[in-house]
Amino acid sequence: MNSEDFGNLLSINMVREKALKTKGIYHPNLINNLSKEAYDLYLIRESICNQILELTHEKDIKYSKIIDLIKKMIIENKNQLRQTSDKMELTLIQLTIEEWEEFL
Repeated sequence: MNSEDFGNLLSINMVREKALKTKGIYHPNLINNLSKEAYDLYLIRESICNQILELTHEKDIKYSKIIDLIKKMIIENKNQLRQTSDKMELTLIQLTIEEWEEFL
C-alpha cells in the first residue's frame, strides 16, 4: 500500500465517520417526538448519510469520486432551487444544500 492509497483510505474513513456521527445525533426512540421542521431535517440528513455510507462501502472507491458525487448533488439541488417557487420546498432544498456542503 503506497501513501496515496493510505491517504485515500483515511479520507474515506473521515467521511464515513462524519456520516455516522450525523446519523448518531438522533436517538431512535425520540425521532417520533421531533417537530415537523426537525423531522424534515432528520429525513434529509438520513438520506444524505445513507447515500454517502453506501459509497464508502464500495470496493476500490476513490475519495475524489465521493467529492464529485457531493458536488453533483449540490449542483442538482441548486438547479431545483431555481425552478421552484413554493416557499416550503425552497426551505427544504436550501437545507439539503447546506447538509451536502457539510461533507465538503
